[in-house]
Amino acid sequence: MATNLEEEQTRECEVYVQTHNIQQLLKDCIIQLCVTRPDNPISFLREYFQKLERVSFEVAG
Repeated sequence: MATNLEEEQTRECEVYVQTHNIQQLLKDCIIQLCVTRPDNPISFLREYFQKLERVSFEVAG
């Protein structure tokens, strides 16, 4: 049975995920990973998120 603290943490997590659009970011990443099918998926993921970070920084900056 979940405690009030666990329920509150779950709600906070859900709000965080929604606020930052995490589900869509991960979905897009997985799609690109499956389309590209790199030999080294870890490197691909690192580069994907680094590029995403650069783009978001450029838009915000």
